[in-house]
Amino acid sequence: MLAFCTCCWLEMQSDAAVCPHCGAKVDDDPRAYEEKLKGALQHPLPSTRARICWLFGQRADPAGTPHLLLMLKDGDLYVRIAALRALGKIGGSSVLSVLEKAANNPSLIIRLAARQALEAARMQGNSDPRRVT
Repeated sequence: MLAFCTCCWLEMQSDAAVCPHCGAKVDDDPRAYEEKLKGALQHPLPSTRARICWLFGQRADPAGTPHLLLMLKDGDLYVRIAALRALGKIGGSSVLSVLEKAANNPSLIIRLAARQALEAARMQGNSDPRRVT
């Protein structure tokens, strides 16, 4: 199973007791992990913020939706794309209208990411089968 250190946010084995990258002790409390994920969305490195958005998408937990919606306003393009993709994996009716709006964004890259995310959300059975063109 895939795991990430809550100190350096690098990938590690899920059964590790200590992060092989930074030496931090691995915390087993899922609530503490959730809080650290939320806090990491404020990390100064855009690559870390994008990785956290990706993690929220992999978890497919609707509780991550409000945090990802905030990341759509991030100053980094790749963070916004990661947030859109994660929202597509989470899906749900509250996400569809946001993705539909983003699918008409002036930025071609954002439009494409939003349309892919919208299609992913719809393929999960979270909405009608119509496609944005």
